[in-house]
Amino acid sequence: MSDRGILIFAYDGTFEGFLSAVFDSFSMKTIPADIVVFDDMEPSLLKIHYVETDFEHAKRVRTGIENKLGYTVLNMVEKAFLFDGEGKETAILRFIHKAFSEGRSVGSRIGDETVSTVYKMCVAVGNEAERHRQFARFSDSKGALVSVIHPKHFVLPLIKNFFCARMKNETFMVFDAEHGAALIHTPKRTAIIPVENLELPDCSEDRFYSGLWKNYYRHIAIASRYNPTCRRAHMPKRFWEYLPEVREELEQGFVPRLSFGTAEEIAAGIRNDFKNRLLEGDFDGN
Repeated sequence: MSDRGILIFAYDGTFEGFLSAVFDSFSMKTIPADIVVFDDMEPSLLKIHYVETDFEHAKRVRTGIENKLGYTVLNMVEKAFLFDGEGKETAILRFIHKAFSEGRSVGSRIGDETVSTVYKMCVAVGNEAERHRQFARFSDSKGALVSVIHPKHFVLPLIKNFFCARMKNETFMVFDAEHGAALIHTPKRTAIIPVENLELPDCSEDRFYSGLWKNYYRHIAIASRYNPTCRRAHMPKRFWEYLPEVREELEQGFVPRLSFGTAEEIAAGIRNDFKNRLLEGDFDGN
């Protein structure tokens, strides 16, 4: 591969724009020193090539990867592009060039540095998506379900089918506050849209159900098996702010309240707690 006229590619930040950059890279027979988004460009002494997003070119690249390299390589490219970190585009481009040069089996050669870099990005994105399938919590606001997440990587495309399949008859929104995007679902339509300024709906009416969930979580705890280190390993602390059952534990001076007693005593305690809160009008679980 020629490195004549080493330059920088600038594109619009979309996946189609990146595939257009891949097309230009093969057409120009060069691998750029860097690939940057228009909005993130900084002054440089290197020649800059401005990539025009061409959907036909993007389609040709995607089809070529799928037909010649297989779905495994295509899936790695698509998932790695969701990674939020510097240099991802250049790493993926080098991986694609290597794959076309060496064949579809390249995806399994994780001992190779070029392949390993993309593989690690895929693992990071996949793990982040799985965490948000587990720990996303929804609040009810006038019949619509709302969840706010702060993922390290752009995982909405990976968690979309999971939530849509389980709540296909609901109207809900998953708002990614880190990347300015939202997954919007109604029984008739689903879309991921960019969101710059979002005024979140009032979910105060959901305090009743949050209180019930917090009480249930607290009452089923087994005091003799309390292991905070193990719990943090399975439920990372960065998610706690958005989990009603453990959010209060982030407060200074919090004292764990663990349940004791038989199953019947625990059930009776939950019923009495619910009854008292219903009479008192206190449903926030404090």
